[in-house]
Amino acid sequence: MSALLLPAALFWYFVGVFLVVVGTVNRAETLKTSSTFALTIAWACHIAAIVQHGREVGHFPLSNNIEYLLVLGWVVLTLYLLVWLRFKVIAAGFVLPPLAAFMSVPALWLPTRHGEAPYPGKQLLFVFHTTVATLGMAALCVAFAMSLIFLLQDRAIKSKRTPRLLSRLPSLNSSERIGHVAILWGFPMLTLGIATGSLWSLDTYGSVWVGGAKQTFPILAWIVFAIVLYGRLARGFGGRKSAYLTIAGFALGLLTVLGMSF
Repeated sequence: MSALLLPAALFWYFVGVFLVVVGTVNRAETLKTSSTFALTIAWACHIAAIVQHGREVGHFPLSNNIEYLLVLGWVVLTLYLLVWLRFKVIAAGFVLPPLAAFMSVPALWLPTRHGEAPYPGKQLLFVFHTTVATLGMAALCVAFAMSLIFLLQDRAIKSKRTPRLLSRLPSLNSSERIGHVAILWGFPMLTLGIATGSLWSLDTYGSVWVGGAKQTFPILAWIVFAIVLYGRLARGFGGRKSAYLTIAGFALGLLTVLGMSF
């Protein structure tokens, strides 16, 4: 990977998050706009780093857990920028860009040697599985961020001692609605990722179930998000219960990385 592209991306991540914090605290619209500009530069440097790394190693850059986190971080930042453009929820900048940057840090130590593509002859299934899994997890990152904001907003309302904080956060309804939309997108992709992962296991190991974190945690996360969606769509419950379950489901999904080796 280029010695400059990813560090440059991380630098602009830092600048963008700093401007989000200062702009939100001081209600400075110019700084908020500048934060989006800085994070757009981070987005461009980040995708350039991914492309360059793929060229250097000679295959689709999703062959191990560090590459997965690198790509996932870029998709998370992409979704943040889309959320900002569509809903103008700048408060999500407190969670999603720092999370994207944190995911990308381990890639600073990725090897750059040219190697054989993982699992030659099965590239189509490999690319499809890893892509949908990454997109699904990124959407669930958005749901996680909005759940954190919802809980913070809910706590501020109940305490009745933080009116300034309330004025800087989106409404409870907005947080819940955006989080729900993110789950509606992320859950089908998570389902498809699990299904294609099972096909991958069958094709590679001769069995749908091989155990381990990379199969166990996604299924646990799927169960949690299925409960969240069932509760919202069939039972009409949301609020704090849904937010806590969303955070738990996101944590289970992220733990999948511990067992990823493809």
